[in-house]
Amino acid sequence: MKLKKISVALICILLLGAVIAQPVEAEGKVFKAERLLKHMTLEEKVGQMVMGGFYGDVPSEDARRLIQEAHVGSIILFSYTGNVKDPLQTAKLTNGLQKMATETRLKLPLFIATDQEGGVVARLTTGATQLPGNMALGATRDRKLVQKAYKITAQELRAIGIQMNLAPDLDVNVNPANPVIGVRSFAEDPRLVAQMGTEAIRALQKNNVVATAKHFPGHGDTNVDSHLGLPVINKSKEELERVELVPFKQAVNSGIDAIMTAHINVPALDPTPDLPATLSKPILTGLLREKMGFNGLIITDSMTMAGVANSFGGIPQASVKAVEAGADIILLTPELTTDEQIEVYQEIVDAVRSGTLSEKRIDESVLRILKAKWKYDLYKDRFVDLRKVSKKVGTEKSAAQAQEIAMKSVTLVKNEGNLLPLKLSADQKLGIISQYPILDQVKAYHSNAEEIYMKSTNPTDAEIAQAVEMAKNKDVLVVGTYSASLYPQQIKLVKELQKLNKPIAVVAFRNPYDIKDFPQVNAYLNVYGFRPVSLKAAVDTLFGANQPTGKLPVTIPNLYPYGHGLSY
Repeated sequence: MKLKKISVALICILLLGAVIAQPVEAEGKVFKAERLLKHMTLEEKVGQMVMGGFYGDVPSEDARRLIQEAHVGSIILFSYTGNVKDPLQTAKLTNGLQKMATETRLKLPLFIATDQEGGVVARLTTGATQLPGNMALGATRDRKLVQKAYKITAQELRAIGIQMNLAPDLDVNVNPANPVIGVRSFAEDPRLVAQMGTEAIRALQKNNVVATAKHFPGHGDTNVDSHLGLPVINKSKEELERVELVPFKQAVNSGIDAIMTAHINVPALDPTPDLPATLSKPILTGLLREKMGFNGLIITDSMTMAGVANSFGGIPQASVKAVEAGADIILLTPELTTDEQIEVYQEIVDAVRSGTLSEKRIDESVLRILKAKWKYDLYKDRFVDLRKVSKKVGTEKSAAQAQEIAMKSVTLVKNEGNLLPLKLSADQKLGIISQYPILDQVKAYHSNAEEIYMKSTNPTDAEIAQAVEMAKNKDVLVVGTYSASLYPQQIKLVKELQKLNKPIAVVAFRNPYDIKDFPQVNAYLNVYGFRPVSLKAAVDTLFGANQPTGKLPVTIPNLYPYGHGLSY
């Protein structure tokens, strides 16, 4: 009898060991996530719901602690933390992180994520294809270009071991004063945002990268940056249905696998005072899950942002509240130390043990995460081939496609007296005052040029005086601006230059609204970004080598309507 009991026990141990060693079981290619879930400890489950971050370009002790002690299921990479420097280094890093994950009990693969929106928000730049962003794509009105851009993005991310892109941004940028979205949005028209967003989602997911639509339920109509405070959207449900929610509904219908929450207060959807959407059960579960039918992953925006970090007693308690509301993955960034990130993880574990959160609620999220990891082949394809990185990332073909998009996005808003394209004689002097240096590219067309590069987005009075002094003996001026409405000194710079009564062409390198603060300039171009492809597109258009065909994706208040755009 004793021998029989030992044999049964041995068989059970062997079966459990088989599940642990091989967490994926394919029967007709169906992953038995439910079976794996039953063998996970509470700590392992909660860990899967945390996305952590660390400093450094190699798998560090901090990374090891997050993966092996806190069991985190996802890692986020940034450039400011030194995680992302170039493609090969990043690929080595992701392989190293995945190796750490193979040394855990269950050997579960990691989701490795980053924000590769394109344009002004891109973590991988050096050695990779630098693509124009969403508003540039919106200006083209060309869905095929969206497909190209996001296909390149997906292929390059996957080649370096990143399988989750925290993009596309599906915010509808209807507020010109929005300090954080702007050109990250495709447009002010929810239908165009939905159309372009759907193409982006399909291109990412078809190429084996999780698309993450953000920032639900819509961050476009705010005048506060949620990194710095809690924006409030004072709109009716009907208004939200007509604008903000349109792209997200389309994203759900198109099969998006992840949606990121916004740290914004929306009283029409949840009247609780000062409650961010990230912590709202009526918004995440009631609206997104139940009414809109979303079955994918709900990921919080960074819990370190001021819009949520100070809610409900701090980040650990707010994170518990987010899980209770319906979030599947809690995003933490290295603004928190590793100890502080582990404290958040432990707070969620303790909340389950105390009964504040049910283990059933945890299981729902973990099951979604495990299934998503299977869908994206992480169990069998977590590592990347370092020998192939250079062949897949930053190719000449991709660079050419990025340049094509940038060229087609350029929007000529004003061209008084046909100042553009510039046709200067050899003795005519061109003065350039720019937030981004373009002199080298200008000299390919006109050598008699001088440039003052404004290193600050809010130039000092002394820098303005220097620019005006240089401009006095010039025949024509080109001025580059960067979201001038947010930086009063840029507006002052342009107005001081206007007093010289020289022909002025302004190139807006970020938000398209700059001209509203100096409407009398002679010519005005939008290029919606400052990456090299956009700088080249700007210069080529200034000198007529590129025909501007872009159409405004937004209204410039009291000046130019949505869809406006001139050509030569």
